[in-house]
Amino acid sequence: MKLWTKIRTVCADISPNCRQAARAQSELLDHPLPSTRRFGLWMHLLICKWCRRYGKQLRFMQEAAHQHEKELVEAAPQKLSAEARERIKQRLQNAGSNDRNC
Repeated sequence: MKLWTKIRTVCADISPNCRQAARAQSELLDHPLPSTRRFGLWMHLLICKWCRRYGKQLRFMQEAAHQHEKELVEAAPQKLSAEARERIKQRLQNAGSNDRNC
């Protein structure tokens, strides 16, 4: 086997597919990745412009969320009304009974 073919085979084994690369980029926002996984992600990002774009979007959303953390907390309702909880409960029960009929 030629050296270049061996190198390509090793690179293919180390480099994740797009789905794995997307997950790795998300995990990277939360905690550091092991060096082999980080290297594989780096190799994938060298060749895949779509995953590079996805990574930029993730970082943008993380920065925006951190910059507007107070507004995000204030915009979200802190409690559901008793009526809303009851509606959700009824719909979940109805959905569960519909699933059993299939």
